[in-house]
Amino acid sequence: MEQLAEVPDDVMESDEDYQIVISGWQVYIPELGLNLHEGVYCNYDEEEGGYLPDFAITVVKEEGQTEEEWIYYEQDGFLITLANYLHGKIGRKGSSDIKKIFYRPKGQKRRNLWSIQSS
Repeated sequence: MEQLAEVPDDVMESDEDYQIVISGWQVYIPELGLNLHEGVYCNYDEEEGGYLPDFAITVVKEEGQTEEEWIYYEQDGFLITLANYLHGKIGRKGSSDIKKIFYRPKGQKRRNLWSIQSS
């Protein structure tokens, strides 16, 4: 578990009123060329003088995008966010081609944690 703590978070987007911070860990879906990150949407609090967490989000990024680039995010978990993003983009037949999902920290080798078997 110590290894997870050593992976730095990234500021994906920032403005005077808000900041979105995403985890350096990601779920990679090779068949779609997509990475999913957990993140936190933070609002600026003048009394505290900094950004405070408001709600959790899931961010969808294409493989190779930088920390500041993203294609979709919403306030939901991985599965629902991915389904909402893909709605209409692939059919039922295309979704059966997704067989493996990998967790990996940015810049490290991919590790296969589990496989999704299509029925």
